[in-house]
Amino acid sequence: MCFRPILIIFFLLPLCLAAQEPDIDKDVENEVSNSTQFLIENIVSESESEDFDFGTEFEYLEAYQNNPLDLNNATEEELTDFGLFSAIQIQSLLLYRKRFGQIFSLYELQGVPTFDLKTIVRLTPYISVSATKEIEKMNFAKMFKWGRHQIFARYQRILEVQKGFTPLDPGETGARFLGSPDKFYMRYRMTYKDRMSFGLTMEKDAGEEFFTGTNKQGFDYYSGHFYLKNISKNVHSIALGDFQVFFGQGLTIWGGFGIRKGAQVLNIKRISLPIRPYTSVNEALFMRGAAGHFQFLKNKNLEVTVFGSYRLRDANLKTEIDSLVEELDFEVSSLQEIGYHRTASEIENENSIGLLTSGARIRYLGKTWHVAGNFVHNYLTNPLVRNSSLYQKFQFSGNQSVNGSLDYSFRYRNLQFFGETAVNNKGGVATINSLMAELDPRVSFAVLHRYYDPKYYTLNGNAFGESADVSNESGLYLGMESRFGAGFKLSTYFDIFQFPWLRYQVDAPSKGYEIFGKLEYSPNYFITAYLQYRFEQKGRNISGNTSNIDQIINHDRQNLRFQFNYDVSPQFSLRSRVEFAFYQDEEFNQGIVVYQDLIFKPQIIPIKLQVRLAFFDTDNFDTRIYAYENDVLYAFSVLPYYGQGLRYYFNFSYKINRNFSLWLRFSQTYFTDRTVISSGLNEIQGRTRSEIKVQIRAKF
Repeated sequence: MCFRPILIIFFLLPLCLAAQEPDIDKDVENEVSNSTQFLIENIVSESESEDFDFGTEFEYLEAYQNNPLDLNNATEEELTDFGLFSAIQIQSLLLYRKRFGQIFSLYELQGVPTFDLKTIVRLTPYISVSATKEIEKMNFAKMFKWGRHQIFARYQRILEVQKGFTPLDPGETGARFLGSPDKFYMRYRMTYKDRMSFGLTMEKDAGEEFFTGTNKQGFDYYSGHFYLKNISKNVHSIALGDFQVFFGQGLTIWGGFGIRKGAQVLNIKRISLPIRPYTSVNEALFMRGAAGHFQFLKNKNLEVTVFGSYRLRDANLKTEIDSLVEELDFEVSSLQEIGYHRTASEIENENSIGLLTSGARIRYLGKTWHVAGNFVHNYLTNPLVRNSSLYQKFQFSGNQSVNGSLDYSFRYRNLQFFGETAVNNKGGVATINSLMAELDPRVSFAVLHRYYDPKYYTLNGNAFGESADVSNESGLYLGMESRFGAGFKLSTYFDIFQFPWLRYQVDAPSKGYEIFGKLEYSPNYFITAYLQYRFEQKGRNISGNTSNIDQIINHDRQNLRFQFNYDVSPQFSLRSRVEFAFYQDEEFNQGIVVYQDLIFKPQIIPIKLQVRLAFFDTDNFDTRIYAYENDVLYAFSVLPYYGQGLRYYFNFSYKINRNFSLWLRFSQTYFTDRTVISSGLNEIQGRTRSEIKVQIRAKF
């Protein structure tokens, strides 16, 4: 590993600069926190996809910059939907409001347990403490007149020639991409505060046809929505077009990605407004139709949510000939979530099955508790038929799936209990239950138990767990956060889990556990350093097994990270990281990544420059290390660093005037251990992989 002696010296250089005390940067920008970055890295690592889309989740922060969340009037759902409070902080804030009434100043938040000055300063651009006031009446003329309009246009391309874009050699057979290597994204959205949203999103992936072939209409993907909130006394919100649904803890349905294990160890409770507009580009994780959320009784204690959706989905097809009727009979082996339509086979699977989804939720809220009943029904126009693999024995098959559940919560002083229990039409049971407590203003903990029967399945669920499927898993999670004096904070969790039935590449019941610890030191607003360790053990098939007996061995993965952030001045910041990875199965492998980020924001001109130089040296793909990268607005990059080489990027943004902003991003990976990058149609002959992105936003 030739890079390693050089890398340590490279990493230590910025530490020497931390000698003077800078001024506070009062222009706190919409940047993703370290804890959120770790969460994103974990989700991408588990899904093993570089294209996981988070735009819908994080663009809300910019909306809060223009219309800050009122902490005096926000409900528990709105506080959680905000995304920057932990469940413990939300409970502390609700108890503080109940005891002392209206909050008159943001500085008063220092009296709320678990709120420190650094947290308050970070949240200042997005929150307010306005006096209690009545909700503004619905006035469409005013909304359209004073609404905020945004238009995005983004261009993206890999500069090297990939195999899929080269012509077939004489006599060669195989597939090729039918479209150009250019990727286009466009979006229009009009919003009025948080009460109305209307928009249209369009995208063409690299390799897809554009105004030709199967896409004569232009873009490959179109999505539109219309959303209203706080319409009247009884009508809280309605959504038309594309939207997402969030019920309970995700055992029946949960749109988008959900909270999972991460550095914010107490963020394990899921609460959201039940329906939200969909503005992203993932072509699978949304509903298309109509939804409504209604409130009844004097204090709006009774809530009713209903939705209906019909949309076409991509699916892997099996084609058989029925000899009796002499017609083609289509069966589906699985539903797809990738959304690529670049080759003839991918186009064949495009929109090949219809999915009708409907559901309802009835919830009653007490002062400190709630109980809700949830129901979701799915109907496929063609049956889903699994293959003969034994691990798929209990997975969904057929035309229809039905899921029903009860979700519940109860708060008492510094304790809160919540959970959800669900069943499906095959008799499968799933339950998740948790207790959280603030033992002391400096110590909080959470315990969560989950049991997902192998016979339980859901087409729309996404609950807390080790695996993405809400099935075939049981586990116990323990998390604790301790805040010490002098700027120290310790976050830890321990999760033990088992899988009672077979899984993909695991031909026997298995079990495992995970340990996480993060010690953070932040003596002031300008310096943050943390040491983070993660260990995970899982069972998996032994490779190359030739015996008739399934052999499962433990696969151990460890990551050790040190990161140092230093805001040298309001104009200049440094982010340094070194991370080690260790992987043990039949043999031991290791890897290292070291990177240095420079962030420059001069005061005299409205530009921002983010630069990274990273070195990586890993033995193989098992020791890959995921790292979050800054990108153009509302785009996210989390790439696996593996092999040997270096990677660099620069991300440049320029606010041309009050209406127009420009982003430019260039990135390149240079490998020293190979002359062919990737495989299949994505194969590149050479040592480099380069990508360019250009984005412009107009707002008026």
